[in-house]
Amino acid sequence: MGLCRVLPVTHPYFDAIVVGVRFFKNFRCGSPMKIVVVGAAPTGLGLAYRLNEIRKEHPEEAEDVELVLLEQESFAGGLSRTVTDKKGFLWDMGGHITFNHNYPYYEEATKWAVDEWNDLQRNCLVDMNYLFGEKGIHLVPYPAQFAVPLFPENVKKSCLKDLKERYENYGEMDAKAPRTFEEWILKHFGPTILDTFFKPYTRKVWTVETEEMSPNWVGTRVAKLPQEKLEELCALDPEQLQKADFGWGPNAVFCFPKYGGTGNVWKSMASKLPQEWFKYNAEVTNIDVKGKSVTYTDKVSGEVQKMDYDVLVNTAPIDQLVKSTKICSELDVEHNKVFIVGVGLELPVTKFCEPFTWLYFPDPAVPFYRVTFLSRYGEVTPDSSKYWSVMCECARKEADPVTEEEITGLAIEGLITKGIITRDQIVSVYSTTLDYGYPIPTIMRDSELARAHTVLEDNSIFSRGRFGGWKYEVSNQDHCFVQGRELIDRLVLGIPEKAYKTGVVSRKTA
Repeated sequence: MGLCRVLPVTHPYFDAIVVGVRFFKNFRCGSPMKIVVVGAAPTGLGLAYRLNEIRKEHPEEAEDVELVLLEQESFAGGLSRTVTDKKGFLWDMGGHITFNHNYPYYEEATKWAVDEWNDLQRNCLVDMNYLFGEKGIHLVPYPAQFAVPLFPENVKKSCLKDLKERYENYGEMDAKAPRTFEEWILKHFGPTILDTFFKPYTRKVWTVETEEMSPNWVGTRVAKLPQEKLEELCALDPEQLQKADFGWGPNAVFCFPKYGGTGNVWKSMASKLPQEWFKYNAEVTNIDVKGKSVTYTDKVSGEVQKMDYDVLVNTAPIDQLVKSTKICSELDVEHNKVFIVGVGLELPVTKFCEPFTWLYFPDPAVPFYRVTFLSRYGEVTPDSSKYWSVMCECARKEADPVTEEEITGLAIEGLITKGIITRDQIVSVYSTTLDYGYPIPTIMRDSELARAHTVLEDNSIFSRGRFGGWKYEVSNQDHCFVQGRELIDRLVLGIPEKAYKTGVVSRKTA
């Protein structure tokens, strides 16, 4: 059995992940292992897809591994589902796309699930109308920090002064590690870009201030502005600037399923995996940590059932897991909620919107932080010769009392104000509320997660995924899928995880 072949805990790839004695001490070589996964979304499906491979590649390792995925819905997908509204328009739960370069393994798996895909050029701009004192919309290239040469002259001069100081004092500034996201922005860009872009946009997306966030999540998510690139852009005249390649993001290629939206990927993948692994309409109501059992209700029959496990993989929000099991004190972590507002429209597409895949909106006068031109992605309208569609994402604090109906009305008015749609084009309006929208990378997040993972993994519970792992920087669909893949490799083959870092201090001796 693979449980015997455990890498030594001193292996360099462990990087603060507990493997070996800490977990595998609970199992005997040759003994069966029952893995129960809460949720059949990308993380759980990544685990299932990989186990299906292991059964073929390493049958002796997987022969005594039993897998069950408990999914409360009647289908797979979770937050990556697609909904069809009453008029026949399809809506994803956010701007879900797949970048080909991130994980070839993920791309291979999703192409196995779905045959027909559209490859698209990522083309997105940022509305900075408030910076110019204008009503309506004023688009600049993405990312906004690269568009400094197009800012109003006084703002441009101030930004350039800030950046020049940082280039000249790079060594001195680099020595100081930023403690917050705000300090990270000040270190790399300066106060002008912080105030003109990062602060308003952070409030829109994260619903917190820049000083409340840790810089640990940033990675490649926020583009830095190299001195050479800035000088190159500043040397261009206004006409040349409008056509310039800003070198980060706009020319990236992404793919999207031709039919059925994002949800089609996960439904199709689940349908091709062993069906005995899946229990749908199974709502988990209790986890007995000491007894190693899960209680769930069959939402169709109403029957309450209990299932034992050797290993529990949780993909539901980790704060709820900790709160319900009382396995340790409650976590000091934060999340926001996101309202999805989809608007189905009669053709034609508004002329200036035709080339775009999505637009960003730091402007506090409209509720959405992003508008996606979803009908460009695939066949997501009742008839693409007659209709097109846009999807708005609007974030609010968890406790914000604003209603879905209010946000929907504000979003429609905002789309009209920005000149993206006209009222008489509207043929369908869809809305839903995602109570868990973004896992916010607060300053205390990493230490709080490490505290929880220490106790959870001591009890053979592994929490992964967008909210199961609570790390935004590794919470896209591809990240979550690979988290599932790497976790089953760890459990069955003893291969360390790389994508997700628990922060748990490893034991150097048995």
